[in-house]
Amino acid sequence: MDTSPLGLVRSVIPRIPHAVYTSFKAFLGTLSGGLLFEDNPQDLITQLAVIFIRPVLGTPASILESQRQLNYDWGIYGKMWISKITIPEPEDFFFEDGPIMGVKQAVLAAIKELGSNQFDPCGCGLADVEAEWTAHRSGVSYVKKRENIAESEHYGKMMRDVGDEGPVILYTHGGAACLMDPITHRLTTSSLAKHAKARVLSVRFRLAPQNPFPAALIDAFVAYLSLLSPPPGAFHDPIPPTSVVLAGDSSGAGLAASLLLLLLTLRTLHITHIRFHGRDVDISGIPASTNNTRYPPVAGLALTSPWLDVSRSLPSVHTNSNWDIIAPPSTVYSVPCPAFPPDAIWPTNPPRVETYCPAHMVIHPLVSPLAAKKELWRGAPPVYICVGWESMQDEAEVFGRKVFESGGSVVFDGYVGMPHCFGMVPWNWMGRQAMRNWGRFCGDVVNGKVDRVGVGSWTRKDGCVAKVELGSLGMQHGLSDDRVEELLAEQKERRVVLEKAMLKEWEAANGRI
Repeated sequence: MDTSPLGLVRSVIPRIPHAVYTSFKAFLGTLSGGLLFEDNPQDLITQLAVIFIRPVLGTPASILESQRQLNYDWGIYGKMWISKITIPEPEDFFFEDGPIMGVKQAVLAAIKELGSNQFDPCGCGLADVEAEWTAHRSGVSYVKKRENIAESEHYGKMMRDVGDEGPVILYTHGGAACLMDPITHRLTTSSLAKHAKARVLSVRFRLAPQNPFPAALIDAFVAYLSLLSPPPGAFHDPIPPTSVVLAGDSSGAGLAASLLLLLLTLRTLHITHIRFHGRDVDISGIPASTNNTRYPPVAGLALTSPWLDVSRSLPSVHTNSNWDIIAPPSTVYSVPCPAFPPDAIWPTNPPRVETYCPAHMVIHPLVSPLAAKKELWRGAPPVYICVGWESMQDEAEVFGRKVFESGGSVVFDGYVGMPHCFGMVPWNWMGRQAMRNWGRFCGDVVNGKVDRVGVGSWTRKDGCVAKVELGSLGMQHGLSDDRVEELLAEQKERRVVLEKAMLKEWEAANGRI
C-alpha cells in the first residue's frame, strides 16, 4: 500500500473517469426514480470510496516502506486525549506444573492445547509493549495542538475529563497484522471512546513479518495483564476484568478474538494465575465471595469488519468483491498473495507464504479464530459484530453463529452494501450509526445491559432493517461448520504445498541441498 503523495496520485487519477461515470449514472438514476438504472445497494459516496480506496490499498509498495509511511506521527490535534506509555517486558517465568504460568509459557501451552505440536517456539519472545491511552477530549477545537507536557500529566488531565467509572477498551488495530499503528487509529479510538464514554488502551503490538505469530498475541496478552495488575511506572490503578472490553477492526479484531480464545483456553487448562512483574495475576474469574459463578475474562468483545480467517477461505472473499475496498485473493496458487515487492524484511529468510505465520499454522484457532470449534467459545462474554457486504462477511457471520450456538450473547449489526471498515471512517449515516452502536455496546456490556437474543439485523441505505436469525448466519452459502472446516483445510494445504516448494528453491539457491 503506497500512501506517498506520488503513489496516491498514480492510484487516483486513472480512476477519475470511472468516478465521473458512476456519479452521472447515479444522477440519472435519481432523476428517473430508478427506471434508467437498477438501484445500487451502495450510496454514491460509498461507491466513490470503493473506486478510489481500493487501488490505493492494492498499490505495489514494499511492506517496510508501507510501515514507514503509515507509522509516521503527524502530531496530535483536536478532540482527543493521548497519553503514551511503555509496558515493561515481563519476566520469562516458567513453572514445571500447577495453576501458575509465565506469560510466554501460557501462550505456548494454549497453542499446543488448540492443536499444534509442530510449532517452533524459538522465535517467540517477550518485549516491552508500547501503547496509547486515548479518550475523547471535551471543550477544545479540532485544531487544538496537544500540549508539550509529561505523559503522566496528559493521563491525569484525561482522567479528570472522562472519569474512571466507564469501560476500559483494550484496542488492537487492523492492518493485515503487518501494517498500521495506534497512530493511524487515533480518530477511530477517540471516537469509540466518546460513544462508549470510555478510555481506550490502544496497543502497539509487534508487526509481521518481522515478528510473526505469536508476537502480537503475546503483546496483547501483556497489555491485558497490565490493566489488571499495573506494572512499575503505570499511570492507572488496577482495573477489574469486568470493566474491560476487547475491541478491534479487521486483523486487529481477529487478534482481539484470539486474545479472548487464549483466556478461555487457559481456563480449560486450569491455569488460574499468570506471573507478571513479580505478582501472580488472577485470571480464573472465580470471585472471592462464596458465590462460585465464574465471570468471563472480559466484559465483552466488540469487533468491526473482523478478519478471522487468515487463509481467506470462504466464498465472500470473491462474491462480495464488487462492493469492497479489498481486492479478492488470487486464484493462482503458485505464488504468494499479495505479492509484495521484496525488501529487507520480505520475503523472510527462509521464505514463507504468509506474513503472519508459517503455512502449517494458518488455520490454528489462535491464528484464525474462525477455525475454533464452537465448543471453545463456551463461557465467552457478549460479542458485538459489525460487518458489511465485504470480503469478510462470511467469516463474521459464521463466527457469530458459533458463539451464539455455544450459548453466548451476540449483537449482529450488518449493513447492506457497505465495504470493509466502513464504521471506522463514517462517511455516511450508516457508518455513523455503526460507530454509535459499537460504542454503545461497549458501555452497555460493562453495565450488564446486553441480553441474549436470537436475531441480528441487516440495515439498508434507505433505513429499512431486516432481521436475521443468528442460528442461520453464514448459511446463504451453505457454510455449515463441517463445510467451513473443509474450505479451511483446502486453503491450508495449498499454502503448505507452496511453502514447501519455496523452501526447496531457497535451499537450492543457498547451497543447502
